[in-house]
Amino acid sequence: MKKRTTAYFLVLVLIVTSLLGCSRKDNIRTDEQITPDKDTSAQEKGRYLEKKVDLPELKKSESILKILRNKEKKFEVYTYDEAKALYNCYTQKDDMSWSRSEPGWLNQKDLEKVSLTSMCLGQDGNYYAGFTDYSTTKSFLVKSEDNGSRSIKVDLPYLLKPAKKVKKAIYYPSINGIQVLADGSLVLLDMWQSNNLLVFSPDGKQQDKIPADTQKNFTVTGSTVIAANESDSGIFLYDTQSKSTTKTYDYTYNDNGAAYALLDDQTLLVGDSGGIQRRIKDGTVWEKTVDGSLTSMSMPTTYIQELFVGGESPEDYYGVFSDSGSGFKLLHFIFDKNVSAIPSNQLTVYSLKENKTLRQAISLYQGENPDTQINYVAAMGEEEGNVSDYIKALNTELLAGNGADIILLDGLPADSYIEKGVLADISDIIKPLSDSGEILSNIADSYETDGEIYQMPLRFSIPVIYGKKDALTHVSDLKDIVDYMKSSSVPYSGPLTYHQLTRSYLALYREEFLTDKRLSDDKFSAFLKNLKAVAENISAAETMEEINNGNKNKLFWDSTTTFFGINKGKFQAGMTQITNISSSMMLFALLKDTTLDYGSLNSTFLPSGMAGLNKSGKNQNAAKAFLKFLYSKEVQDADLYDGFPVNRASLKKWAEEDDKGISMATSDSDGNYFSAEWPGKADRLRLYETLQSLNKPIKINEELDNMLTEQIIPYLKGDIDLNQAVSAVKTKVSTYLSE
Repeated sequence: MKKRTTAYFLVLVLIVTSLLGCSRKDNIRTDEQITPDKDTSAQEKGRYLEKKVDLPELKKSESILKILRNKEKKFEVYTYDEAKALYNCYTQKDDMSWSRSEPGWLNQKDLEKVSLTSMCLGQDGNYYAGFTDYSTTKSFLVKSEDNGSRSIKVDLPYLLKPAKKVKKAIYYPSINGIQVLADGSLVLLDMWQSNNLLVFSPDGKQQDKIPADTQKNFTVTGSTVIAANESDSGIFLYDTQSKSTTKTYDYTYNDNGAAYALLDDQTLLVGDSGGIQRRIKDGTVWEKTVDGSLTSMSMPTTYIQELFVGGESPEDYYGVFSDSGSGFKLLHFIFDKNVSAIPSNQLTVYSLKENKTLRQAISLYQGENPDTQINYVAAMGEEEGNVSDYIKALNTELLAGNGADIILLDGLPADSYIEKGVLADISDIIKPLSDSGEILSNIADSYETDGEIYQMPLRFSIPVIYGKKDALTHVSDLKDIVDYMKSSSVPYSGPLTYHQLTRSYLALYREEFLTDKRLSDDKFSAFLKNLKAVAENISAAETMEEINNGNKNKLFWDSTTTFFGINKGKFQAGMTQITNISSSMMLFALLKDTTLDYGSLNSTFLPSGMAGLNKSGKNQNAAKAFLKFLYSKEVQDADLYDGFPVNRASLKKWAEEDDKGISMATSDSDGNYFSAEWPGKADRLRLYETLQSLNKPIKINEELDNMLTEQIIPYLKGDIDLNQAVSAVKTKVSTYLSE
């Protein structure tokens, strides 16, 4: 069987609510507020703790495909051995060890050249598996027979009908999920059937189509289907015999999937990144039994697949999870009556927006330190709000000597905090890590001034320029780009919006006109003239559908128009941001054209997760311990698509990883198509070395950059002249910088 993965190019500060000006519920989960001066000496006892169940030891050529619980309520781990082209089943024994067997129903000759895509143990007691032949895109379903010694194909005419046609290519239904009811009826998730679950009789006739949010898991019990509704705002129970919804529950989903279990007394259990909640049959409220924020359930890399109830009292739970960093894991949640209901040690962490690496680290740290709770508040969530309102509220707390123990400074006026003595010197943490080679010295050294360090990123990405080789050598300043641009009749790059153009070039060249809190009129005028020349050359516009559908503040936006234009010689160069190895795939595929190349933009890097320590924090030692943990290999190994690790061993691990199973493709509105495989060793090594040479952090000040952008765009559009633009910017910026 081939493994295939296809990707498309796709405070607290414990601030009082009134300080924020409103009561809000963000799209992301924030941990509950813990009052810092609460007496914890006589706290309630008892909470659920997480225990990792040891899975069977596997060969290097072996990978886990599915974890099920059998009819005897023992777990079974199904694997595929690439070297032997063999499926294995490991069954859990009473002593928690594992016994291996070779399931005959999967190891049949007619299944050797196809890929397993889904699998389940049906309510009818039989095992089922969906397979796809990628050479034809056709799928089929098999069912175990004779106690699992062999399998037979399930007759499903639906799978033989084309699902989609793209030009000359024909695609057939693809089984991405399967559950089987007690009477043998099949409930399938077809990749091509958006927001519908399909029900088939045991003899293969389609009986029903159930509207549901198919991005979430679904499960069955008896004749009932349990799934998320289309609007993702609740859960419904659907009876396949009466073809009707029998029960609905309001439910606010968290990230990373969901899994369900329905008990004999009709109590519904739901597990997601927020934890495990239960609701009795006629109950009106959800009871949270397992707090996800205190377990690894809240890790961004973790996705819940299955939820089971054990046999202990109080109720215990098992969860099957897939982890993008380490594969599958099986977790057991057990109630411990002797531990404090609320961990005795409390830390607070604040950021404007959710940071995945920080969330990952919190889960890992709390797992290793169950007596510590880290309360994380991402003030803005994922919304595009008024940043200045949040910053003012934060400043009030910090300047009063209060606030969170650790602050992520992304989007915040870090330089101002350093000047005003808000942040503590963390060189005693960072310098030893840098000197020992544990973290990248080129990144750490960028933040050292007079032997002191006040901030250090958790991740970083690299802005690069790519295209014609001579274009790569003309980026030292904005005038250099304009002079090069004028030497060619071909546009410099593909079109951008005025907003994207301004934000990206401000990030690169703001220091040309703004240094030491002073704006130079002459230099700013020159910057504006050059920026307008670029805007006219690339046909910048106020709006572009391709860009408007994304994050408008994303720097160095790489549109498919630019990518295909460079590929066909229509543009000289493009700029893009590389955050991990997979985001470099298309670039390296393009560079197979030896007339093209790439390079860093003046050795700059984009930091993210900029961590600082509040000098007035009440838990300095505990905060420092967690801060150091943030840069450990354990945290940094995970690829969360938010930047490269600053841990050297983690970065090397990423560069050495050879994932030949991943491919990527993109197309444009003209029907052009481009595909890429995982970068070769030489390309990965070159990128690894380039990352270790970067030494100039790009400083982002959201308030200042928004202020500049608002005044610059009218000039680029021709609504105001140069003098008006300079005057407007100088007035606003001078006032801001003097505060």
